[in-house]
Amino acid sequence: MIVVRWARFKEGIRSRALGWLLSLLAAGWSASAESTQSPLPADVSINKEAGRGGWLVVTLRLEGGEEVPMIMDTGAPMILLDKSLLPELGDRRSNTTIYSFHGKQVGGVYAAPRFYLGSVPLMSGSNLIVCDLKKLIPPSNPPIKGILGMDCLRHYCLQLDFAAGKMRFLNSGHLESAGLGKVFPLQLSARTEDRGTVIRPSIGHVGLLGGTATNSVIDTGNNQDGMVEGRAIRRHAVGSYSGGWWKRCKHFLAVEGLVNRDVGLPRCVWDGNTYTNIVVGRGPSDAPNWIGLRFLARHLVTFDFPKHTMYLKPIRAGPLDGL
Repeated sequence: MIVVRWARFKEGIRSRALGWLLSLLAAGWSASAESTQSPLPADVSINKEAGRGGWLVVTLRLEGGEEVPMIMDTGAPMILLDKSLLPELGDRRSNTTIYSFHGKQVGGVYAAPRFYLGSVPLMSGSNLIVCDLKKLIPPSNPPIKGILGMDCLRHYCLQLDFAAGKMRFLNSGHLESAGLGKVFPLQLSARTEDRGTVIRPSIGHVGLLGGTATNSVIDTGNNQDGMVEGRAIRRHAVGSYSGGWWKRCKHFLAVEGLVNRDVGLPRCVWDGNTYTNIVVGRGPSDAPNWIGLRFLARHLVTFDFPKHTMYLKPIRAGPLDGL
């Protein structure tokens, strides 16, 4: 089904969505037996690109000292590593298939090593996937070596404070919810699709442009505002045409879905709040609504994954300032 999609930005080509579907029936998705009382990492600085068309990147460390820059991706069910890290791993346990808009590739299933954030070990699943990451994401500096998925993130209460430029690990059992914004119950249950088992967080809410579907996937691996139903894009495109003839023509082709491009729209109203300058793509028919990092970055975001709750506090109507 889904899905690695691409879009061109001012500074080159970046991945718009890292939604990826693994055939995980063979891989397994079992949590580690570590206690949820493990110490929490210190605050982490949010990289400047995150929420500005780039990914949220966290650098973890393997037990042997190897540093691993990873994309924090709530749309990914498992940790994925680049094949360059194979010397740090043990024997391959089995194979699995990774599907994307660029075809598919066979990945290896390995026992997950211990990952550290600073000096603190992180909880994760028992397995991870290894593949050729260059086939999924474009080159970066430093090179991205992995994707940090929900088998790790689901153990933590994480706050993304883009105004302060900090990601915080909070104590879910003693969370002061006053001032965190509106509460959205998170659905974290596994679902089996035609190509495997997918675990990803979603909320029971219409998409950024409304529409008929009433479920939205929360995907920090999507570095635009999100994805929506195609018919909703057409409804909201009135008044979005500007510039010269060629610019308006390209916009029309994107609005109608005749070219595979994201669509910029002047505004939307979501959950009673008006947001300006949004960029959305078309979601797949079975899950059209996705809320991405560029939209989340307009808020103070708190993911209390242990309690299946997300808090959103609007901070700004428009996107973060450019780099």
